[in-house]
Amino acid sequence: MQSVQDAVDYFQTEVKLSSALDDMTTIDLPKNLVIETEYKRFDPHDIDDPFTKGRTAFPGRDTIVTSIKYKRKYSDIIVRKDKPGFVDHYEGY
Repeated sequence: MQSVQDAVDYFQTEVKLSSALDDMTTIDLPKNLVIETEYKRFDPHDIDDPFTKGRTAFPGRDTIVTSIKYKRKYSDIIVRKDKPGFVDHYEGY
């Protein structure tokens, strides 16, 4: 920035508050193209789901939600069981 006008121009630029995915949902799409923003989240404990029937492509792996925004919407899915005789020396480190 070389002048006061440069600073004024910088702070007057519009800030975009929506993501690219949100922008794509507002545009007019062809009839054969659908963008699904509210998707159904996989839950291995849901054996009544006709598509997956509780089967997973990642057996034994937990699904941890790390985003603060989506932490309110989705909960963590813990599928691991404690292994007998295993001591986690790094727990609480």
